[in-house]
Amino acid sequence: MIKEQLAKQIISLQNRIYTLEKKVSARSQVEDALQTSENNLSAILEKNADGILIVDTNGIVLYVNPAAEKLFGRSRKDFLGYSFGFPVSADKEDDGLIILKGNTLCEVEFRVVKVNVQKRPAFQLSVRDITERKRGEMELIQANKELVFQNGEKEKRAAELIIINKELKNAEEELRKLNESLEEKVALRTAELKIINQDITNSIIYAERIQNAKLPPKEEIYAALPHSFILFKPKAIVSGDFYSFHKKGESVFIVSADCTGHGVPGALMSMFCSEILHDAVLQNNDTSEILKQLNKGIKTSLHQSGSDESTKDGMDIALCSVDTDNCVVKYAGANRPLWVIRKGQTEIEAIKGTNKAMGGITEDNQHFDTHELQLQQGDTFYIFTDGYADTFGGQKGGKLKIRKFKQILLDIQDKTMQEQEQHLDKLIEVWKAGIEQVDDILVIGVRL
Repeated sequence: MIKEQLAKQIISLQNRIYTLEKKVSARSQVEDALQTSENNLSAILEKNADGILIVDTNGIVLYVNPAAEKLFGRSRKDFLGYSFGFPVSADKEDDGLIILKGNTLCEVEFRVVKVNVQKRPAFQLSVRDITERKRGEMELIQANKELVFQNGEKEKRAAELIIINKELKNAEEELRKLNESLEEKVALRTAELKIINQDITNSIIYAERIQNAKLPPKEEIYAALPHSFILFKPKAIVSGDFYSFHKKGESVFIVSADCTGHGVPGALMSMFCSEILHDAVLQNNDTSEILKQLNKGIKTSLHQSGSDESTKDGMDIALCSVDTDNCVVKYAGANRPLWVIRKGQTEIEAIKGTNKAMGGITEDNQHFDTHELQLQQGDTFYIFTDGYADTFGGQKGGKLKIRKFKQILLDIQDKTMQEQEQHLDKLIEVWKAGIEQVDDILVIGVRL
């Protein structure tokens, strides 16, 4: 009986031992699995880009990964055993902790997860540098504020633009009405000016008839001087230039004159001076005395003196007395020359006049020299005003000038005097090429 009981106890003990061995084996397997898991977790933590710290419940650091070392700027040796100085719990979390990273302050995201390490409760602290993210968020917030401000400004500008557009529309309407009124006034004024201009033109045209009536008929001149021409081209309808002709006995007086101004003022001077010249020629045969008397007559009639109030108007002139039978020419001039081209010659013989003008500031008893020239049949002489040489035109729009004028006269010596006039007229029109004539033109040519 005792043996049976003892045998049962032994079997029961063996069963218990077997059960305990199985439990020990199972626990060993669990511990091995846990160790493997911890090793795997450790490998994962080592490679994790976030900073990972594992601390116990008292806040003492048990583990730190390389990312945390880099983030905090401390080695693992410095971290292990370091105490945060406060207990750690699963609800500990701070999104925006400021830490010193090396020599730079940065903001980190701080999160806590409960774990077990070596069968003891612990906490995993995940730390991530959110400085750049926060900076980006702040920049985004600032950008949004700026955008809101800009939108507000745009709305203000849009409102202002609406007001401006309304004002502009009103101004355009006012301008339209003003233009309509102005166009009506301009049209009315244009019509008035057209009438006034026509009246003035008609008056000037009538003045031209009077001036032309005072000029000697060209037929009389050509009868006395059959080989001659007179090229007369006023700048305006009437002219300050004039020519004069007188036949006294065996002598023929031919004159080229240029009064101060052109147009109507010049025409008044030309008619005034031609009357005084006519009287002087009737009273004298000497060219010097004729010009002397002409100068005195102009100054007396215009009450010219040395005072600043008196007029300075006057005249340049070339006067020739021609004895056609004996081919003798007596010339006197005031600021205008006499040009002679002898038959068969290729140069111009220029005789200068007295370097004084008629009237103006010239002395009352001013003497004008007379030059007597013995010419031959076929010789040609020219007297002229400054208008031809001073005409603007050509490719560069400059003056024709005296030198070119001389060459033109030399080049046409093989032509008759009528052909010379036509040539000079056509040439000056081509030279102007649409440019406005600036002065009256007068050229007189005589061939003996």
